[in-house]
Amino acid sequence: MTAKTKTTAKDLMLAYLKEAGIHASKTKVGVNFQQSDWNFLLWHDAHDPLFFRLTLPGIFDVTDESFAQALMACNMLNWKYKVVKLSLYEYNEGAERRASVWVCYEQMLDSPDTFNTLVPRAMNALMEVADEFLTLVGENE
Repeated sequence: MTAKTKTTAKDLMLAYLKEAGIHASKTKVGVNFQQSDWNFLLWHDAHDPLFFRLTLPGIFDVTDESFAQALMACNMLNWKYKVVKLSLYEYNEGAERRASVWVCYEQMLDSPDTFNTLVPRAMNALMEVADEFLTLVGENE
């Protein structure tokens, strides 16, 4: 792609989802959609519009009791998988500090031609890692 190209990962994702018949919502941070009972969020980076960051946000609520187990499961899976990473995301809910596990797939887009093969691969990888994480922490019995 040249510097003059206006195509963004967000534009490509919206076109891909429309063609696949998947309803998407634009949010402040990107594109939100559901597939196979998972809630996906594609982040939009105005400073790097061809950066592809697809996430499964908040797949597991971390408590004081589950913190160590969640952190160890994230660490183990981060070593096992290449482009899919898990992290503990901290946020405020009212006056309370909370955390949840997010699964993230990141890729630099060299060409929009590869996008239609990238998206299903990314979605499948995210779901696979999320399922494995939930099994490790005892949520998928």
